[in-house]
Amino acid sequence: MWSKYPMNEQTQTTVNGAMRLSLWLMAAAMVLTIGLKSVAPFVVGIPWHFMGWPLLAASLAIARWRLPNDPWWRTLALFAYLIVILFFTRIDGDTSDAHVRELALMLGVGVLLVPALLAKYWLRAPLDYNWFNGRWTARMWLWLPLGFVLAFGFMWLYFNRLTPTLHYSWPLPLTGDRTGAMWRLFWGCNFIGVWDELAFINFVFVLIRRRFSFREANLVQAVFFTSFLHEMAFVGWGPVVIFGFALAQGLTYRRTKSLFYIVILHLLIDSILFYMIVNRWYPGWGWHPW
Repeated sequence: MWSKYPMNEQTQTTVNGAMRLSLWLMAAAMVLTIGLKSVAPFVVGIPWHFMGWPLLAASLAIARWRLPNDPWWRTLALFAYLIVILFFTRIDGDTSDAHVRELALMLGVGVLLVPALLAKYWLRAPLDYNWFNGRWTARMWLWLPLGFVLAFGFMWLYFNRLTPTLHYSWPLPLTGDRTGAMWRLFWGCNFIGVWDELAFINFVFVLIRRRFSFREANLVQAVFFTSFLHEMAFVGWGPVVIFGFALAQGLTYRRTKSLFYIVILHLLIDSILFYMIVNRWYPGWGWHPW
């Protein structure tokens, strides 16, 4: 049901300064290493990730040596692993077969399967995978169409007014057969949508929430969420749009305790994303991928 109470309240522990500092250093490392990976450096010749790696190392060092009897450093090590995998993955909107296979391997196996096994057998804190939580309330049913309408308005402004060149982040053919590229874009949007929720809500948010307040855990997962999608495609006003969406998804998961629900909501919004991309490339195309 739609609950006002936070998740895993019983597992939250006292947070000290070292723990909080290590968490936000890791979040900053995610921004510099992944979120700004393709952005021109502030200082010529010094990429942003040159500043991100020291912050990542500092985060782990603080947690390991300032909190020697606390397994928190292992959680941070999983986040560091996530950052490393994403750094060595080409994250963009390319719809070629080779790139789709790369994303499926690196994001599917590298980011979903491996951390889940490490969380269970090394961290000794299995991920939640709370797919269902009883029957949906009227409010939950109502939020799906309402969220769809609100998202359509924001996405229309984003694609058509705020960043009108955004669709170029997902290259599509202007001539010849479009069928293959369209289907890869369609399934790619859906794969990334599901992956986002499993990686940033079920993995990042859930592990942080066990130690920190909901507000802080939600802010950090939104930083991770936004950094990844900014690097992938959502440039211009993207960070503002995505950060707000990520916060809303974290709040929705807190209240519904249902991964299935937030995945359905995300896929509804991804249908809008697909529509916006395709109709910017091919005006009047519609909602379908064929």
